[in-house]
Amino acid sequence: MNRLFCTTLVKYSPRNAILPNRSVQWHRALSTTTSNQHTTTETASSDAQHYDIIIVGGGMVGTALACALGKNSRLQNKNILLLEAAAGFKQPSTEQYSNRVSAISKGTYRLMKTIGAWEEMERTRVKPVLKMQVWDACSDALITFNYDDFAENISWIVENDVMLASIYRQLEGVQNVRVRYSSKIASCELIRDGAKKSTVRLADGETLKCDLL
Repeated sequence: MNRLFCTTLVKYSPRNAILPNRSVQWHRALSTTTSNQHTTTETASSDAQHYDIIIVGGGMVGTALACALGKNSRLQNKNILLLEAAAGFKQPSTEQYSNRVSAISKGTYRLMKTIGAWEEMERTRVKPVLKMQVWDACSDALITFNYDDFAENISWIVENDVMLASIYRQLEGVQNVRVRYSSKIASCELIRDGAKKSTVRLADGETLKCDLL
């Protein structure tokens, strides 16, 4: 599973955007006095893009979290940024099965229903589990799991790619969630470590700040 981190995207005006020639301006400032150096540091900090929640990792867990937060009625005024290191998302094959699957519990099933991804998953490929039997390789001992008369499923088997694709389709309609691909993390600084805001530094040098990471 990908590690999860959270954030929300906050709109910022063009005057706060990072300018291509800003590094040149910083270089000149650093070559003057100590006071100018302090001013430059504050300017660099203010120019960092700020978000409410940043989530690092666009796997099944990260996308599900971003989708659930984005569709939460109490968080409609929060902007969420999902960072994914991969260059883009690949749609699952409609002809071949993937051997990377997950057995999802009823809790995950309810989550997928809540964010609207379950119907999409059912239209693609989902297999219910009505009975599960686990046995010992060194004896005749075994244990069986199932509901009486097989009245309910105890689990569902879903291909990871199918689940991920279904969640991504839901994210397309969530206005306060932004997905950024090719975003590799160089370092992170958390509020709990004493910083006023959590900070994410990307491999390309860009700095992002957030209230929740």
